Amino acid sequence: MLITFRSKSSGEVLMLGKDALQVLKAMGRTYETMPEQGVITHEQLAGAIASLERAMHHDKTENPTPSYEEEDRQKENDEEKPHPVQEPVNLARRAYPLLEMLKAAQADPEDSVVWNSSSAW
Repeated sequence: MLITFRSKSSGEVLMLGKDALQVLKAMGRTYETMPEQGVITHEQLAGAIASLERAMHHDKTENPTPSYEEEDRQKENDEEKPHPVQEPVNLARRAYPLLEMLKAAQADPEDSVVWNSSSAW
């Protein structure tokens, strides 16, 4: 399932359902499965942002992205680098566009963030 997040303050953010569910759980939502639609009201934005930032910070320390030094070491040792599609994407990287959307929506007192499922094409 493809999930589209929208707000008046920014463009759309698209995620696969399983990834969107992970991000929503990081914001403190307790869903077992990804709801087809939902809203983060303006009143909920501050808490969602704070929870997501904490989860992103924690994830960066638990799952760091390879440093430039690591990439240099791999080149020096002629180690084959995995294809970018096979590299894991940590929560911090995955959630960043949505975090920016949440912050932009928070700046407008009449904005909120909504999501709904849509077809892949």
